[in-house]
Amino acid sequence: MEEDRLPPTTRGDFPGSREIIRQAYIRKGVPVTAIEIIEASISKGTLKQYTSCYKKFWQFCADSNRDPLVYKLETYLDFLSDALKEGLSFSVVNSYRSALNLIFSPISNNDEKVINRFVKGVSNIRPPGPKYKITWDPDPLLKYLGTLYPLEALDLEYATYKLVTLMALTSASRVQTLSLIKVQNINISVDRVEIKIPDRVKTSAPGRFQPLLIFPFFKSKQELCVASTIADYIKRTKPIRNTEEKLILTHKKPHRSASSQTISRWIKNTLNLGGVDTSIFSAHSVRHATTSAAYKAGVNIEIIKNTAGWTPASNTFFSFYNRPVEKPQDKFAKAIIELGSNKS
Repeated sequence: MEEDRLPPTTRGDFPGSREIIRQAYIRKGVPVTAIEIIEASISKGTLKQYTSCYKKFWQFCADSNRDPLVYKLETYLDFLSDALKEGLSFSVVNSYRSALNLIFSPISNNDEKVINRFVKGVSNIRPPGPKYKITWDPDPLLKYLGTLYPLEALDLEYATYKLVTLMALTSASRVQTLSLIKVQNINISVDRVEIKIPDRVKTSAPGRFQPLLIFPFFKSKQELCVASTIADYIKRTKPIRNTEEKLILTHKKPHRSASSQTISRWIKNTLNLGGVDTSIFSAHSVRHATTSAAYKAGVNIEIIKNTAGWTPASNTFFSFYNRPVEKPQDKFAKAIIELGSNKS
């Protein structure tokens, strides 16, 4: 039978991404102890992203009677060509390339040149572009959040909605970052709340600083004061927190740490309540809206990059985020909160 030509490890159902990576490195002669360390370098988010590629590649090789753990340039490019024919975007094809490189590296210089040329062709055929051509004005949302006041009058559900949305608006943080905040890493002083994020985030890398979120107290705009909202939330959740270390808890019993997916859903609900068209815009669009608004309000681009977690040399803001509509983090937060007062 045709299947008998394939080695036992590549027959049958998809074994999972981790097993594919392990088998690929075992075939290279990498010691098992070293493979475990290599696996630790792959974040959960990256592994989840690569899983769709590995599933497709496993099936592609099964259908064409090829070994998915043996590198061949022909197989590599045939698979990416099929992905392009399916109508997948440049970013997805490029992600597939990264996933394949993980299990097939090192690839010869000559093959690498061919692959790079191929990917450049994909970018010309299907140019990468921003998710949104326009973005929304934060002002109506801020006005809605201002109605969720006084804080003590809110139930836990709406107090949580206000907390996560205000934090996302005034820090331009990814939802993943918000989900990692621990109460023990929050310092409340007279004029601000500072939050350290020691856990690994998307932008973590050797030599880069971990996120430091700074929220000043706004005495003139109490209804939109992020620092006060954080302090109130910590106080009201203390009796239900038990052993939970994460700041953001689910508002329904049993009260557990909220996942990034749950926080995204809450933010999207709040955007909808604040008049944002959520059939178009997701929770992640908050980063587009706030960074664009801060730039229009005159906040220095370096401050915006630093607040959003982009490197100084990054062109991400101008390529994908800047859409028409005395600490750096202080200035960013103040620019967003003061939008409403400037328009009234």
